[in-house]
Amino acid sequence: MSENKREEELKEILKKYISHQASPSEVEAVDHWYDTLEVSDAEMQLLSEYKKPKSIPLYFWASAACLCLVAAFAAWFYIMPETTRPADRLILTASSERKEIKLADGSVVWLNTGTELLVSGKFGEEERRVILKGEAYFKVAKDRNKPFIIQSGELSTRVLGTSFNINAYPDRERIKISVLTGRVRVSRTTGKSKRILAGQMSTNQTISFFRKTGEFEMNTEDALMITSWKDNKLYIDNASIADIAAQLKGFYHLDVKDLSKASQTDRYTIRFNRESLKGVLEILTLLTKREFEYRNNQITIK
Repeated sequence: MSENKREEELKEILKKYISHQASPSEVEAVDHWYDTLEVSDAEMQLLSEYKKPKSIPLYFWASAACLCLVAAFAAWFYIMPETTRPADRLILTASSERKEIKLADGSVVWLNTGTELLVSGKFGEEERRVILKGEAYFKVAKDRNKPFIIQSGELSTRVLGTSFNINAYPDRERIKISVLTGRVRVSRTTGKSKRILAGQMSTNQTISFFRKTGEFEMNTEDALMITSWKDNKLYIDNASIADIAAQLKGFYHLDVKDLSKASQTDRYTIRFNRESLKGVLEILTLLTKREFEYRNNQITIK
């Protein structure tokens, strides 16, 4: 970036700060710069008592002051240590909680149980980047100049303003992305190579990426069903027995022991509507031909 362009950006930051239009990260940067200025009380007194000659117009002093501020801020910004820049923000949900958060750009994120969301300290500067481990539903505020990027394992999901769901628990065999509104682009990064898997996903389109094989599949599904976890409804989504075990553990906050030794190729889909735990296990037993048993605060699959 050229020095002139950098100076213009710094001027814009100061203008926004003065007019109370700066982003939280910009406010923090300017405030920290101001706090690092070392001006003694005596010097401040001299500055406050200093009288400008009446022959020089007021706008001259205002312009000079602005230039001095920009120069000082630029010098500080270039040499300030990394530790003084806005820190990354880590948001966690326990195995028994869900959480709704609002980001600095106005985007809203609902986090499912056992989820981690890391928000970059540079969020909103040139792009809006987060890292997801777990499951989250995003409702992204529109900003054509700053794309919203979610990194989940090898996959990168890029949007401008839309709503979608990402299921990317590290212990699950697949990452699944489902679009409710707008358009989404999904790419895979391995080493230094990047490959676009889906250039333009739209409403009710899904992509499932299988971690072990690197294969993926595109489908058309009811995205509202996939996001029904937000309404505390259990939806078994083309899942193996191992996936069902992990999902039951997160949904009911119970220990689940899978003794079934079931094949990963056997998959099941069913939606529940707030049935009791006993009812859910009975239905799963009938559907999968496996025994789902609850005893001593534990679910066992045989």
